[in-house]
Amino acid sequence: MIALAAALLAAATAAALPEVDARYRVEIGGEAVGWARLALHCQADGCRGRWESELRAPAEAGGGVIGWLAELDTAPGGEARAVRVRIAADGRERRRAQGPGPIPASLAELVLARARDGEERCVRVRDEESGEEGEACARRVGGWLEGRVLGAPLRYRAAPGAAPDEVLLAAQATRFVRDAEARLPAAAPRVSGAALPRPRDAAALCGVPRDPASGAAPPAVPRSWPPGESCRERTARYLALAARAGWRGRHAVGVAYDGRALVWHEWAELLVEGRWVPVDPSFEQAPAEGPRFTLGRFEEGDDRARASAGRALAACWLAGG
Repeated sequence: MIALAAALLAAATAAALPEVDARYRVEIGGEAVGWARLALHCQADGCRGRWESELRAPAEAGGGVIGWLAELDTAPGGEARAVRVRIAADGRERRRAQGPGPIPASLAELVLARARDGEERCVRVRDEESGEEGEACARRVGGWLEGRVLGAPLRYRAAPGAAPDEVLLAAQATRFVRDAEARLPAAAPRVSGAALPRPRDAAALCGVPRDPASGAAPPAVPRSWPPGESCRERTARYLALAARAGWRGRHAVGVAYDGRALVWHEWAELLVEGRWVPVDPSFEQAPAEGPRFTLGRFEEGDDRARASAGRALAACWLAGG
């Protein structure tokens, strides 16, 4: 009897993930920024899927295109067997690979949509890019489900056991809505967060105090300024140049003064004689000049720190300090 029950449970789990081919329009702050697609094909022994997107960054962030592809190989219930990720942005490509583990986070809404009205379900998930693991939970009330995935709140509309028709990520002011005709916008969208304060009035931003004066940068610090279409691309190229010269560096994101006003920005920091010195490849400053407010930092390859910095930047952008 136990063996029969286990077999029935396995069969029910295998049937839980449906065939999916859903395309979405992605909006930030009410403006369309691109498209995303979830495709999933399942057989008795498991599922193969793709979660892909192509988004154009807002004009305030340079307007570049960010391509994201996750190829998923899962057990019938969604647990990962292998995950491969490719991210193309700022003139570079990053690749990640993961082995067996929890359900890929991009499938969380699909798996949780099996909840009955009034029921809350939770599953273990893993972020495909950063590798962060944690809980995803959602409670169904009619046609909507509300919960959290890896701590981030979400609300979405989905039929039981089906792919979402609409997903709302309030912390990122982001909306995914089913749209078979969704396309990448030809021009960078104008997405306005809350206004930044005037430089002389800003002692802190989003609870983060103004960066202290950094002091002089030694003459040996690289002062070659690689070109790029955005501050992110120029920073990445500068850090690669510095690494080749033997310097340890990291990315810094936040707000900086561009000579006229405070702007959302990314720059570099180099470890010099035991202290981190800010260097701004976009403004061609070594050391970087103020005022500026650092909201997050990450070294190349540290995807968890990168994701944390991105969340901090997005939250502050929405709040406006």
